[in-house]
Amino acid sequence: MTKKRDIDVSKEAGLIWQVANDVLRDIFQRTEYPDIIYPMVLIRRLECVLQSEIKEIEKKFDDGISRMTENAAAQFINDQLFSRVGFTNNSGFTLQGLKDEGEKSIKNNFISYLNGFQSKKAKKEDKDKIQDVIKFSGIRKHVDKLNTNHILYSVIEEFTNIPLEPETVSNIKMGYIFEELVRRFSEANNSEAGEHYTPREVIDLMTHLLDIDQRKLKDGELITIYDPACGTGGMLTALKEFIEVNVNEKANVRLYGQEVNDKTWSICEADLMIKGEDAKVVNGDTLFEDGFPNEKFDYMISNPPYGKSWSKIKKKVMANSNGRFEIAQPRTSDGQLLFTLHMISKMKDPKKGGSAIAIVHNGSPLFSGDAGGGESTIRQHIIENDMLETIVALPTNLFYNTGIATYIWIIRNNKTAERKGKIQLINAIDFWTPMKKSLGDKRRFIADPDVEKIVQIHKDFQKEEYSKIFDLDDFAYRKVTIELEELDEEGNQLFEKKEVTVAQNALAQILKATPAQIKVLKDKKNTKQEIFSFELKIDSDFAIKNRTKDKEIEVIKAVDGNKLKLTAFINVPVIVRDTEIIPWKEDMTRWLNKEVEKKWTYMDEKKGYEIPFTREFYVYHPLRQLETVLDEFKNLERGNKEEGVIGNVELLNGLGLKL
Repeated sequence: MTKKRDIDVSKEAGLIWQVANDVLRDIFQRTEYPDIIYPMVLIRRLECVLQSEIKEIEKKFDDGISRMTENAAAQFINDQLFSRVGFTNNSGFTLQGLKDEGEKSIKNNFISYLNGFQSKKAKKEDKDKIQDVIKFSGIRKHVDKLNTNHILYSVIEEFTNIPLEPETVSNIKMGYIFEELVRRFSEANNSEAGEHYTPREVIDLMTHLLDIDQRKLKDGELITIYDPACGTGGMLTALKEFIEVNVNEKANVRLYGQEVNDKTWSICEADLMIKGEDAKVVNGDTLFEDGFPNEKFDYMISNPPYGKSWSKIKKKVMANSNGRFEIAQPRTSDGQLLFTLHMISKMKDPKKGGSAIAIVHNGSPLFSGDAGGGESTIRQHIIENDMLETIVALPTNLFYNTGIATYIWIIRNNKTAERKGKIQLINAIDFWTPMKKSLGDKRRFIADPDVEKIVQIHKDFQKEEYSKIFDLDDFAYRKVTIELEELDEEGNQLFEKKEVTVAQNALAQILKATPAQIKVLKDKKNTKQEIFSFELKIDSDFAIKNRTKDKEIEVIKAVDGNKLKLTAFINVPVIVRDTEIIPWKEDMTRWLNKEVEKKWTYMDEKKGYEIPFTREFYVYHPLRQLETVLDEFKNLERGNKEEGVIGNVELLNGLGLKL
C-alpha cells in the first residue's frame, strides 16, 4: 500500500479559504469563488518562486549585476529566470507593490501585473502557458466587479500575506494545498463536484489496481501516464506520486492529459505548474480533438463522463476518429465507451511492454446494447483480445453528484501468465464506511483498510466470497433467431392460407404435369384468367420451402399484355419468429430442444457479450413466514416499547434493510 506522506496543509489552506469566506462573501456566489481563488493562489505561488530565484541570482551574480545598467540587469535576471524556472514577470510589480501603490490605481496596476507574466516558449508561435491559464481561469472578467465593490485591494492584501515560499512550501506540499482547496470548493458546490473531482480513495484504489508496484523501474526510466478527461489533474498526480513513493522515486514520470472545460483545464494547468511537473495537458474535446494523435502511453487512468449524450458532436467525432472508433460506436445517448476505445488506441504494443488502463464506468457498459450492437461489439473486442483483466464493483454514494453504482475496469494488453484467458470480478459494494457528514450524494467513503482488502483480493486472484474468476467465453452468448410452428389447443399444427408465386421456369419440378399442360400454362395468347388443378410434388424445393403438406394445388393463370403471372393459394404452417439467448458454451441444438417446446427452425444468430455482474454475486435470502411478520406488526400497534423496538429491527432486517 501507499506510504502516506505526513504533510500538514491545514494552515495554508485555511488562510486561503478564509479569504474566500471573509472577502468574497455576499458579493460573489460560492460557485464563483474558485474563479478568483485558484488563479490568485497560482499568482502568489509563482511570485514567491520568482522572488526566491531572484534572490539566488542576485546573490550568485552580485558583482556582475552591480556593474550593469538597470535595463541590462533586468534583462539578465529575466534570462536567468527563464533558464531556471521557465517563466518571469516583467510588469515591474509584485503583489506587495500593488498594495503599496494604493487602492486608487489598483485595477489598472493589477491588469498590468497579470499581463506581465510570461512563460518560456520552445517556439515563437507557441502559446504562452501562463497567460492561457490566467485567461481561462476567468479572473479577468471579475476584476471590474472586485474593484467596483472595493474588495480587489483586500484580496491582493490578503494574498500578499499568505506564505507560499518554496523554502517552506515544497512543490509536493503546494500540490496538496491546491488539492485541498479543490476538495473544499467541490464539497461546498457539491452539485457540480463530480464533474471534475474524483474522491481520493477511489483514485488511490485505481492506482493500486494497476499493479505498478510489481514492476522494477530503473533510475531515470521513462514512464508515461495519460488521462483523456483529466479534470483538475488529481488522477495524474496521484499516480505519479504512487510510482515515486512505492516503486522508484528516481523514475522519469511524465504526465499527459486533456480536458474540455476551460476553467477546469486552467485549474489543472495551474496545479501542475505549481508542482513543477513534467506535464503536457491539452485544452479541447478528446473525442474529436485528440491532443496526442501519435502518442502511446504506459499507464492510463480516467473517470470520464457517463450518461452524457454525444449526438451533437457525432459527425465531428467520426470525421476525426483516425481509427479509434471504427470498431463500433455506442448509442449516442451515452459516450463513455468512446473514451475506453480512445484509451485502448493509446496502448503500446505488447512487444514493447504493453499498457494498462484503469477507468471508472457506471453499470451501462456492462450489459447495454444488443448482440451485434455497438456496446456489445466493443465488449467483444475488449474481451476476445484478452484485454479485460478485472472489474471492481464499488459501493454506491461515493461520488458528490451521483449515488448510482460505479465500476472500475482494469484493461491490460500485457496480462501475467496466470491471468491470460481469465477475467476477475470483485464485488466490493459492501466495503464502505459512512461519512459523518454527507457531501451532496457522497454519503460513504472507502477507508484505507477496505482499500487494502480490495487490492489484496485483486492480487490473490482466487475464487472466494468477493471474487470470481471467469473464462472469456463465460460472458459470450448467441442471440439465435428461430421460427416456431404454432399449435392449436389440442396440440395440432395450425395452418393458414398463403398466396405464393409459382415460378414459370420450375413448373416441371413443382407440378405433376405433362409437357402439354405446362405449355398451356405458359401460353400468353389467352388473356382470360384461368385456374388449373395439379398434383403437387411434395419433395420439390417449392413444397419444402413453404412447409406445405398440400397434395394438390390450384394454379391461377393471369396475362397482362406480355406479362404472365402464375400464383396459387396453399396451406402453410402458422409461423412465429422468436429469439433465444443461449450461453456460448452451451450446445445450441441441445439447448433449444430442451428449452423450446414447439417445433423450431434455426434461421440465424449473432454473437454478443455482456457482463451480468449483479447476477453473478446474487445471494438468495428466503422470505420470512407471513405469520411472523404479522405478529411483529401487532406488537408495534400495541405500543409495547420493548417489543416494538425489537419487532421494528427484525422487520427491517427481514425486509433486507440495514438498521
